[in-house]
Amino acid sequence: MELQSAIEKSEQWMVRSSSLVDGLEIDPSVRSRVAASLFHLCTEHQQAVHTLTNHGLLGSAFALMRPQFEAYVRGVWYHRCAPDSKLNSFVKGAEPPKISALLHDIGILPDFDSQSLLEIKRAVWGVLNDFTHGGSFQVRARITANEIDKNYKSEHIVGMLRWSSVLSFMGYVGMAAIADNDVLANNLLDSFYSIYAGDLTPIQQA
Repeated sequence: MELQSAIEKSEQWMVRSSSLVDGLEIDPSVRSRVAASLFHLCTEHQQAVHTLTNHGLLGSAFALMRPQFEAYVRGVWYHRCAPDSKLNSFVKGAEPPKISALLHDIGILPDFDSQSLLEIKRAVWGVLNDFTHGGSFQVRARITANEIDKNYKSEHIVGMLRWSSVLSFMGYVGMAAIADNDVLANNLLDSFYSIYAGDLTPIQQA
């Protein structure tokens, strides 16, 4: 029942959030467009995680957790921290800085609550790498007594769906911030907590 509830809530959030953000206008500056695109990618990953889970493609769903987290962190960094030279080189195809450097810069922003991002990085980065790169978690989740088949634990799937929705919420709020739209940000918050109230950990609520 808990897994089915998590799937239903993930779908509710996917539908409501998309509806709320539909038609949002972003200013045409390179910085805004780059950051908004990364936040949009973050939210699209949640939709993919939900869809893959719904179709039983769980390894692929778990593999998207690191890219979703990275898309959000990069969105914040290119919106709030990146010098113009780094922004322009990224648009031309250069690699962004490593995740630890991005989080360092975000961590010194005076008006941004970065503590939850740093806690997530410390707590789960190794696991996210395992998910994405076919590590031991992905292998163990396919080994049963007599065959190779999906053997993911229900509580892990529930946690993935919830965390993906949290990242999606953060991505949409990032888009609202770029558009300077406090009404949208508040509507997203109200909608998110109407679905997930009572389900989230202290880190997710930060």
